[in-house]
Amino acid sequence: MNLPNWLSVFRSGAGFIVIYLLTQGTQPLLITAIVVMMIAEISDMADGHIARRYGQVTKLGMIIDPMSDSLYRAMVFIGFLGIGWIPVWFVAIIITRDIVVSYLRIFAQQQGFTMAARSSGKIKAIVQACAQVWTVGLYALNGFFSQYMDIPQVSFWLLAIATAVTAWSGFDYALGYVKSLRKPA
Repeated sequence: MNLPNWLSVFRSGAGFIVIYLLTQGTQPLLITAIVVMMIAEISDMADGHIARRYGQVTKLGMIIDPMSDSLYRAMVFIGFLGIGWIPVWFVAIIITRDIVVSYLRIFAQQQGFTMAARSSGKIKAIVQACAQVWTVGLYALNGFFSQYMDIPQVSFWLLAIATAVTAWSGFDYALGYVKSLRKPA
């Protein structure tokens, strides 16, 4: 276990902290949730950078980094579901994409090739992170923003965009897997 791997482990646990803070529903705890979410997102950027920069890339890290990303973001979306901020079918699409991509990577390994991260996965991560942080921010500052916008409606569309980008990323990974199978060895 090195620093990048510990950052990934932290990110996995941060999802549970965010769920707790969200379900309490008070403005100070929603703001605290945003802080935890920002730290988790920074850890997502930092772990890979540190691992590559300092020669700390490990097989364990290559497994737990994407797993931690999926677990963390799924936990936040499940927290949203628990408090009624997101429709269940959005969460189903988001979690299904991560499961499918994980299995495509396993299938690829069994076929003798590694499925590298795709740009659609990076875009998905950024869009999901922004939608999550902005949604919590809108609800945390409800008294201010509610004068100018319908917060549940704006939040719905932020999360709908994140869900659509997530679905597109899943299709992109599936297409990449199929194309890799067709390449001559």
